[in-house]
Amino acid sequence: MNVKPLLRGHFHQAMFFIMLGACVPLILRCETNAQRLSIIIYSLCALAMFGISSLYHRMTWNQQRRQLWRKLDHAGIYLMIAGTATPIAVLGLSAESGSRFLLTIWSVALVGIIQSIFFVNLPKLASAVLYLVAGYMILPYITELKFAMGAGNIAFIIAGGIVYSLGALSYGLKWPSLSPRYFGYHEVFHILVNCGAVLHFVVISSFIH
Repeated sequence: MNVKPLLRGHFHQAMFFIMLGACVPLILRCETNAQRLSIIIYSLCALAMFGISSLYHRMTWNQQRRQLWRKLDHAGIYLMIAGTATPIAVLGLSAESGSRFLLTIWSVALVGIIQSIFFVNLPKLASAVLYLVAGYMILPYITELKFAMGAGNIAFIIAGGIVYSLGALSYGLKWPSLSPRYFGYHEVFHILVNCGAVLHFVVISSFIH
């Protein structure tokens, strides 16, 4: 029987409270309905992913409950991807491009959520590839976003994407496992996800003055 590392879930638990403390003031600073709705969607999706992940990984569940939480945990990643894209689409793109991007990213997220619930035993590498495909749906809109947001924010989007990609690869390849007792590959994955979330939060918060 595999024993999970002692730090399993701690990093996402901490990130849940960090995001809670960061997103509430961000919502309160919103001035328009478009800002408020898109930031609320983003906040709820981020909190759902980090909250579900910390509950799944920190608690010791029986086999049936563990399978349920595993499905929710994997589905939460797609919520985070689509939720992060929502304020970028609404506040950073034209109405036409934003609507197209929203439809695309949420459709892909829905497919990913269905896969997570009904095909949860997909190999980790295959799951990682699906996460990357969903995340990189933003690429066709980078040029338009650059004009709206500036090169600095684009750099943060790209940096966040790279960090998320490294996390997905760490998850898919199950590497590196630095300390099976305390800190395994999954902890590396979680830390990289945290870093990517912070980089993209910087971008999203730039919309709210």
